[in-house]
Amino acid sequence: MKSAFHHLPDAERPHVVRFVITFALTTVAWAIAHDLYLIHVEPRHFTEYHRPLLPITNHALLAIQYATVATLGLGMVFGAFAWAASRLGRRPKHTLRFAWLLFCPTILLLETATWLVGTYARSRHAAGLPLPYPDYLYPDRTSGIAYSQSVNLTAYLGAATLGAAYLVMLVMLRRRRRSA
Repeated sequence: MKSAFHHLPDAERPHVVRFVITFALTTVAWAIAHDLYLIHVEPRHFTEYHRPLLPITNHALLAIQYATVATLGLGMVFGAFAWAASRLGRRPKHTLRFAWLLFCPTILLLETATWLVGTYARSRHAAGLPLPYPDYLYPDRTSGIAYSQSVNLTAYLGAATLGAAYLVMLVMLRRRRRSA
């Protein structure tokens, strides 16, 4: 059985691997920082409302475990997509450095959005107003869960939306370079 790499030019194979590893590690690092913050704000988000993976009770290790499991595979797939958007085809190719440096502000924008929506959810909760997402998405009605669940839902939705926008931007920048 031939691998997915079979049809790639030999010179391009190391680029795929570097993109996959770099984007996976970057995504996991972001998720770990995100979850370490979130478990500090509302530990029950992880201790009561996540399915146990390993018998870990230390909050920092628990956050690291969930962040890694949730993002490693997706980060690898996203790295492959970033490689394809940056290098596949005849257009001028982006370097890994260029693609990664463009990705970092995307993560910062995403994390800022999660913090803003979490803060908004907490203020709405305190005022007795509806939360930003449908009620059935919140496992309980405490302030901490209103915040943490709003943050995580925003992270999931934002990752999909901003990730897609990022990939489109990579392709558009390649088109622009070709026509310039």
